[in-house]
Parts: sequence; structure tokens; C-alpha cells
Amino acid sequence: MKTTSVWNRTKRTFSVSFLAVLLAIVLYIQGGIGLATTTATISNEASSPTAPHESGPLAVPTVGIPTVGAFLNGEKLVYDVSYLGVVAGKALLAVLDPITLNGREVYPLLSTVQSSDFVSMIYPVNDRIESYLDAKELYSHRIEVKQHEGKRKRERRIDFDHTEHKAIQIKNNSQGPGPQRDTFDIPPRVNDFLSAIYYFRAQKQIEIGRSVFVDVHESGKNWKLEIRVLRKEIVTTPFGTFNTIKTQAMPSYEGLFLSKNDLFIWMTDDDRRIPVKIASKISVGSITLSLTSKREGNVPREGNVPREGKEP
Repeated sequence: MKTTSVWNRTKRTFSVSFLAVLLAIVLYIQGGIGLATTTATISNEASSPTAPHESGPLAVPTVGIPTVGAFLNGEKLVYDVSYLGVVAGKALLAVLDPITLNGREVYPLLSTVQSSDFVSMIYPVNDRIESYLDAKELYSHRIEVKQHEGKRKRERRIDFDHTEHKAIQIKNNSQGPGPQRDTFDIPPRVNDFLSAIYYFRAQKQIEIGRSVFVDVHESGKNWKLEIRVLRKEIVTTPFGTFNTIKTQAMPSYEGLFLSKNDLFIWMTDDDRRIPVKIASKISVGSITLSLTSKREGNVPREGNVPREGKEP
């Protein structure tokens, strides 16, 4: 199904970027997810004292206003990207200093992924994503994607017009006829696949057994992303051992779920919700992002620190 194919491409970028986010998992193996943020929604049902199964929690939408305290400019997260248990590259997530865009203060969000020297001899990957997140209301103003994978180069920019509720997309493929411009309808306060990660991190309240919903725009489509909060787990990465909450990303298009329950994200169990591990199955094997280094934002904050090891 064509829509499922779009989700597969979308998921690759989301995994790498995710923390995100996206990372989002390796851009050229995992794809790009577009998220839209009108409001996040959390179920009103009381969470069960036992950990839910992956197939689990139902959620009743309610309005929630996010805060920005979960991340600060200057934050830098670096990950090993592993495929079939072998480190295949490095991924980066960073929050840059605020700038003004469309008359609003925005956080530039940066995500990069580069293949290792060995993998680059076979299939070089050098991808860069920049998203511009509204500093107050946490919706996306723009996303720029530059992908260099093998011999192919692709660039894409989407500007979100929140007055006319339109997404203006310009694509340029090194093997294509030239720049292509398209316009799509979007819901209010929409996010892209990278900014959606930070939107989730900034939620005031995350509870086990409940779900957060985010509207996302990607690949000319408006998606509804459900992020299920599954359970608390202790996770060890090359950077240290962390108390985390395990979440599952479940995208849907026109009411139909398109995931096979195979994209999981572990975030620190504190108010910053730093993604320390991302794992996803693909058609052949699986991809994992594991945190290798972390730099906090410009303002010191208390919170989850590694149970073992020290920050570089």
C-alpha cells in the first residue's frame, strides 16, 4: 500500500532524528515522519498499577499545553547507530540558540547522521535536518532536510504557514528534473517529524499506561502520531545506566495504524525526558541508537544522571 510505503520512509528519518529523534532509525534505512502539533492529548482513564502490554493503552483526548523546560539551547546528544549489532554510524541531536523567524522566537533543532568509515566505503550517508520550533507554543515553522546517501543527493524544505494553514514544500533531487513545489493543507500548530520529538518531551505530565497524541505533517500527508507510555525500565548505554520510561510510536493515517509495533524509544524518567535509546525492526534485522555523550543546555538543571559513569 502506497501510504504504508510513505510511513516506512518517514519512520527511517524519524528514528534517526529522534532522539529523537528523532531521531528518528538511520535516515537512509528508517525514513521520515511528519508530525503535527495542535495539542497533545492524554487519556483520562486512571493508569493501571501493572505495566501495560505493547498492544495496550487506550486514550481519551484532552487539551494539554506543553512547556519548554525539558530542553534548553546548548543541549547536544550523540548516539552510536547500530545495525545487526554492528556500529554503522553516528547520530546527533542538538538545540541551537534561539533566532527570530516569521516574527516569532524559534529554537533551531539540528539532527545529523553520518555513516562510519567502513560503511561509507559501501554506502556513504551524510544527512542533515534542521527544524525551527516555536519557543512559546512548540509548533514547527520550517523544516529543511538534506540527504546524501550513496550517489544520490536530495533536499527538501517545508515552510508552515499557520495563518493560511498551508505547508509549502520545495523538493530537489540530484537525479530528478529540478525543484518541485507543492502546497498542502495542514491542521493548526502542526509539527514536523523532528520538532514533534521535542513537543513530546515538553509535555507537563507523562503517565504510565496513557498515550500522548501529536498531529504531524510529512510527505504531503497529515498524520496522527500516538506515543504510548508503556513502562519504566533501567537501560544501559555506552554513556551510562539510566532510569527510563519506555515509549512506543504508533502512527496512523485516516484512522488506520500503519506501524507493526516496532519503534520504541527509551527516555530518562525525569522532567527532561532525554532519549537515551531508540530501537526499531526493519525488513532485514533491526537498528538501535544508543547514547554515547550528552551535554546539557545553557542553564543547569537537576534531574536524571547516569547511575554509572561520568559525562565527558
